[in-house]
Amino acid sequence: MRLYIKILFLLLMLLLFSCSTQRSTSVPFSAEIENGTLMITNKNIRKIDKKLLASDSLRTVIIEQCGLRKIKFPRGNHIESIKLFNNNFKRVPPSIKRCKNLEHLDLEHNQIKHIPRFIAQLDSLRSLDLNHNQLKLTESDIKHAAKVKKLSIGGNNIKKLPENIGILQCTNLNMGKNRLSSLPASFANLKQVHHLIFYENEFVSIPKEIAGFENLQHLDFYKNQINEIPDFIGNYENLHYLYLAYNDIETLPDTLRNLKKLTYFYVHHNKIVTIPDWIVELDSLERLGVGYNKLISMPDMSEMPALIELNCEGNLLEDFPWKLVEKPGMQMLILRNNMFELSEEEEDSLNQPRNGLLIVF
Repeated sequence: MRLYIKILFLLLMLLLFSCSTQRSTSVPFSAEIENGTLMITNKNIRKIDKKLLASDSLRTVIIEQCGLRKIKFPRGNHIESIKLFNNNFKRVPPSIKRCKNLEHLDLEHNQIKHIPRFIAQLDSLRSLDLNHNQLKLTESDIKHAAKVKKLSIGGNNIKKLPENIGILQCTNLNMGKNRLSSLPASFANLKQVHHLIFYENEFVSIPKEIAGFENLQHLDFYKNQINEIPDFIGNYENLHYLYLAYNDIETLPDTLRNLKKLTYFYVHHNKIVTIPDWIVELDSLERLGVGYNKLISMPDMSEMPALIELNCEGNLLEDFPWKLVEKPGMQMLILRNNMFELSEEEEDSLNQPRNGLLIVF
């Protein structure tokens, strides 16, 4: 009988301990603010101490991978940047409307479906990151985000953009990792955009709606199903970055020779047979990626003043670019998986240190 009572007593104590442990996770979590920043990562928490969020010194809130579902920002706070990356928010926390000084809001990797109305009332808000959520992206969502200058809505499985997309005022627009294959007519109104990302969508052609985007500095159609580069791309005289890798492109149109400010040009993993001679006219070009195409020859690029990196691996090249090996300022040459036939002496020569030049062959 006494043993039975002892067992019951032990079970009761274990139960009480378990309950107290579960209750303790609901106690408001507190931490230190350092240099105006509150940073909490990889903690299983439910609440944040309100006094902590109300601190006059607090400017930046970073809470990552904490499983947080709710957060209450107090009135009169001075927070300028909020990053709630990879939590369990199903909506944009309503108390964010109290953050009148907020400039940057990052809610990447949550479960948010809509952009609330109060986002439009945050006059200081410049960037909104909702990558990798569950956005439905309705016309109301577009209205609420219309004033944001940098909008990131990639990785939301979006198949079609709302017809009113043209009211956006953003200069940076990231729609990568969705399922887009076309654009509504009003997209043509976004001529102020200078960074445009459609990485990993389902476009079979670069849409004509962006033909007038002459302010573009960065254009990314990496990993689509594009089979040709339209001539109008050559009108983007301010373009610095052009990413067209992993497509089905066969030729580079002559109009691209007009891209005098181009610094990064990546068209690797396509079906390109020839790199035209005019490529050497691109005096600003620093990095060129043409690997894994069907190239049998390359122009002599040794006189290109800015070129520091060339990747032409995985082609059918036979003539080794010795002049590039000797070119001053070159930093990287990736040449492996071609048809080069090198003697042992030549291979030994390439293995010698060359003032910071990395050669992969």
